Amino acid sequence: MSYWTDIFTLETWAQAEQHGWNVSGFPPPTKARGGYSDRMFGRIRVGDVFLCYCKSPAARWVGALKVNGGMYIDDEPVWGLTEDGTVRFPARFAVEPLVVLDPARGVPGPEVAKALTCLSRLKQWGTFLQRSLNEVPDADGDRLVAMLREPRPEVPITVPQRRARRAPAADAPERGPLEAQARPATLTSIAGGERTEDELTEPRTHSEIQAKLRDIGIFEGYDVWVADRGTKWNDEELGTGCLADLPVVAADRTRTVMKNIDVIWFRRGTGHPVRFFEIEHSTSVYSGLLRMNDVMIDFPITEAFIVGDGDKTQRKFEREIARRTFEQSRLKDVTQFLLYDQVRQTWQKYRGVGAGSKEWGSGAAQRSQQPA
Repeated sequence: MSYWTDIFTLETWAQAEQHGWNVSGFPPPTKARGGYSDRMFGRIRVGDVFLCYCKSPAARWVGALKVNGGMYIDDEPVWGLTEDGTVRFPARFAVEPLVVLDPARGVPGPEVAKALTCLSRLKQWGTFLQRSLNEVPDADGDRLVAMLREPRPEVPITVPQRRARRAPAADAPERGPLEAQARPATLTSIAGGERTEDELTEPRTHSEIQAKLRDIGIFEGYDVWVADRGTKWNDEELGTGCLADLPVVAADRTRTVMKNIDVIWFRRGTGHPVRFFEIEHSTSVYSGLLRMNDVMIDFPITEAFIVGDGDKTQRKFEREIARRTFEQSRLKDVTQFLLYDQVRQTWQKYRGVGAGSKEWGSGAAQRSQQPA
């Protein structure tokens, strides 16, 4: 029996949990230098153990998974899709959990680094954990499994706040196919005057898009906040499987504004929001931008989206985001535009693992609530 590293994010660990930790996935085999080769996968034998590390912002060891079979290629989107729509981590191993932990009860990386010979001898032990399938000596593996089995108190995971920037931080969650379709603003000058209120948002369409953004977020391993929790879509409340209350991430005044943002995705188990969605028709784009701008005063939004019904709404978005107030706050730098149909198409791609909006949404919600 041998031990091997298996590196996760908070979101991919949550997605593994949704499948009962019975599969572990890796990038596809490649002959490229620095990639995961067939030879690397061939070293793994039945009975070996994957030692699971959840990288920053958790930076904790969270489990041990016993290998039950050889590597195989699978296109089930256990870990969602990449930006170009291909399946993430298609090289798979059937596994069974020996010990699995909620990341909040994981063993801190620095503590393990002091206890394991293979890490303590390194000047920067984190370099050993930059990729999966590094072999861990037997004595160190035995010690780590014993540490994972020791009862530990829950220690909340915190995410350092950074000012908004164009380039994502190295530990930011991966972008998926939905975010990849977002259109950056092509800024135009404003003719002057305020917007005209000539249309109203269609309530049913609004609820549909909220439900689908909720489903996509849950499937991709995020905690999700939905503003209209009690509103029903397909006989199911939009708040099903979502956060019951908005985490305390800013001052009360800012949280009050944040609660009215249509959908927010949070890093799993951290209470740290990473993606904000406002669903708007052409006449209400400005109010959605103002809500997110108010949040920017206290909390550095790193990625935001206006979701609209067509080119008319996008043109309205481009005019409104050009206002000086959004340039000064830097909301302009982090906000992009998504079409309703792009949300629907992404939802349909993920729908293949379920059977329709209500059934799939409910299933994802129930899986997201399974205890560790």
